Amino acid sequence: MKTIIIAIIACSVAIGAVLADEHPKEHPKAKPASAKSDALDGKVFAGELGKSGEEGDKDALTFKNGKFVSSACVAYGFHEAPYTATEKDGVITFTSTATNAKGETMSWTGTIKQGVLEATAVNKTPSGETTYSFKGTPEKAKKSEHPEHPK
Repeated sequence: MKTIIIAIIACSVAIGAVLADEHPKEHPKAKPASAKSDALDGKVFAGELGKSGEEGDKDALTFKNGKFVSSACVAYGFHEAPYTATEKDGVITFTSTATNAKGETMSWTGTIKQGVLEATAVNKTPSGETTYSFKGTPEKAKKSEHPEHPK
C-alpha cells in the first residue's frame, strides 16, 4: 500500500512539473522588475548640448552595456557611467551621474518620446552648479565598407 501511495505522489509531482512548462510561449514566466531598460542599450542620439538660451556644442549620447556617456563631456573627464531607464506608455525616462577625477559631477535626466531625446545635465563643481540642455535624435547606423563583415 505504501508503494502505491509513493508512486501516486511521484507521478503527481512529475505531471505537475511537465504541465507547468507545457505552453512557455503562451505563458512566459514573469521577468523580475528591472531599472535598466533594454530599449536604450546600443542606441546613440546626436544633437546639441548647451546652456539654456545659448548656442550649443555637438554632442552624442551613447547607451551601451548599461553605461551612458556624453561625447561632449569626455573632454572634462566625465566618462562612461551606469544609467537607469524605465519605460511607460511609450516614453523612456533615464538618469545617469558621472564623476570626474576632480570630484565634480554631471547628473543627467531625460526622456525619449517619439524618437526625440530631451535631457537636462547639471554640472556640480566647487564653484557652483551649471545646467545644460540636450536635444537630439537617433544617430543612423553606419553602413559597413565591407558587406561581408558588418559592424
